[in-house]
Amino acid sequence: MEEHYIDVEGAKIRYLEEGKGKPVIMLHGASFTADVWAKTGTIKAISDAGWRAIAIDMPGFGKSEKGNFLSVSSFLSIFVDKLKVDSFVIMGASLGGKEALDYSTTYSERILGLILVGAVGVWLFEERLPKLKDKPALLIWGSKDTISPKENYETLMKYLKKSRLEIIGKIHPCYLEEPEKFNSAVVSFLKSI
Repeated sequence: MEEHYIDVEGAKIRYLEEGKGKPVIMLHGASFTADVWAKTGTIKAISDAGWRAIAIDMPGFGKSEKGNFLSVSSFLSIFVDKLKVDSFVIMGASLGGKEALDYSTTYSERILGLILVGAVGVWLFEERLPKLKDKPALLIWGSKDTISPKENYETLMKYLKKSRLEIIGKIHPCYLEEPEKFNSAVVSFLKSI
């Protein structure tokens, strides 16, 4: 796994990358950085499955500068262009899931699939969710997630017609509780795309 820094509109942004093939852009939750995806073995699992894992320290998190972006979605648009990435799977946990939804419902033509892990703020995008109705989606939630209630995945499943739900562990960051099961679900989903 390699650590990289890239200038995005004057802000130094850090990301971790491993593997070749179609990209999976990975967004962390508010209490984490890109390192969580290395710690859980998710970057390696995605790379071993033949994909290019790109885990970003979102602006203002970890070793990434905050920058002056209108939104994480606008930042991501510039970031993927700089990396010459046309289309990709987007994966986001909690706050990262909210940002993944914002980007996906704005630039749906670039999305190969979505992996949403305990995504928050789902209701903010309900009007835009029909744009994703034909995109494959994996929804992963902990069984006792108190931060992102089941209503969030129920709303997503209503609009994302090609979505499937995996309940893994109990807690909100379920990838910490059962990383092997989590990674197995992610790899299985990627192989189905």
